[in-house]
Amino acid sequence: MSELNVDVALTPQEVRADWEEKVCIVVDVLRASSTIVMLLAKGCRRVYTVRAVTEARRLARSQGFLIAGERGGLTLSGFDFGNSPCEVEAIDVAGKEVVLTTTNGTRVVQKVAGARAVLAGCFLNAKSCCESALALASQYRSSIGIVCAGEKSRFVLDDALCAGFLVSTILELRNFDIPVVISDAARATLQLFNSYPDIVSGFKDSSSGKRLMEIGRLDDLVYCSRVNVTDCVPILVKNSCCWFEKL
Repeated sequence: MSELNVDVALTPQEVRADWEEKVCIVVDVLRASSTIVMLLAKGCRRVYTVRAVTEARRLARSQGFLIAGERGGLTLSGFDFGNSPCEVEAIDVAGKEVVLTTTNGTRVVQKVAGARAVLAGCFLNAKSCCESALALASQYRSSIGIVCAGEKSRFVLDDALCAGFLVSTILELRNFDIPVVISDAARATLQLFNSYPDIVSGFKDSSSGKRLMEIGRLDDLVYCSRVNVTDCVPILVKNSCCWFEKL
């Protein structure tokens, strides 16, 4: 590999056909990718990501899985828990399987499911996720693409902040014998991240962060701002139903 290219899709709509050749990191930092990371970090065997609520209910009921998720940030009726890493801390998920459906995160997973490899990234696992992405990119001789989930097909600040931190981490961890070329979008997210004094400040400026505060989930906002607290890296297993397992 003569050089490593790193790109960022600020919304899922920016993912082009050639992204199937990339190693992709999916980011829905508030909160789906953070929740997936913590579920697997706590010993969950598998996290199924399902777009439709009806499909999530059917799968959980037919297989006896736990069911988690939200719409508009709020836990869905009859679900075991919401899309909340703080809630995950209080639940015994060791050895269990979970079906997760969310407003934005599960959609972006399906968008990039055909890529070389798909990892779930956030601040919580940033270093380990980037180390894994770099190793896989070297193995496949491919580039790295970071995909922001956004909100209903729109740009969101919180995902872009996290993407910028991931770009910064990749630049720190890279093999210095191989030049790294970052796209304009990747450079913009890096500058955006560096413009904030801390992650919580950036989250509070974002529409997603404001929504979490409105529904009384400041705890999740603060939780998701912690950096490199786990080495758990979820990797997507390609099947008729997309699921993540610990790499």
